Amino acid sequence: MNTIDDEKILNWVSDFCQSDSLSLFPSAIKEHAQSVLESLLREAINHGAPSLEQLSETTLQSSMLKGVARLRITEDAKAYVPSLCRAFLEDLQRRGRIGNGLTLGRYVGALKQAFIEASSEKATTFQRPGIKIGRNDPCPCGSGLKYKKCCGKSEG
Repeated sequence: MNTIDDEKILNWVSDFCQSDSLSLFPSAIKEHAQSVLESLLREAINHGAPSLEQLSETTLQSSMLKGVARLRITEDAKAYVPSLCRAFLEDLQRRGRIGNGLTLGRYVGALKQAFIEASSEKATTFQRPGIKIGRNDPCPCGSGLKYKKCCGKSEG
C-alpha cells in the first residue's frame, strides 16, 4: 500500500468518526471504530482491491472475515461491527468518495453472522451426520451379518 492510500484511509476514517453518523452507535463500538474501519480498508487493498475507489464485494468479504475478524475487540462491540462498516461505506458514497457504497454497505451488513462466527475464538464442533454404528449392530451394507463380522472386520 502506498502512502497516498494510507493518507486517504486516515482521512476518510477520521471524517466518519468525527461526523454525526458515529453518534448513532453505542459506546461499545465507538472506541473501536477507528481501528475497525482502518483495518477494513487496509485489508481490502491487501486482498486485491485495485484502489480505495474500486472496492468490491469480494475484497470486502475477505477484509471482514479474515482481517477485521482478527481484531481484538470486546464481545459487546463485535455485534455492531458489520453495521458500523455498512454506515461507513454508505457515508463514503454520500461524500462522493466511492460510487457503490450503498450496495457494498448492504453486502457488508449481510455478513453479520459470518463475521461473528469468524471472530469467535471457539473452534467449531464436529457433528456426526448420522448415528454411530455399534459392533453388534446389523451391517449397513445389507449383508445381514453383524457389523463386527462384516465391514467392521478390517477395523482394529
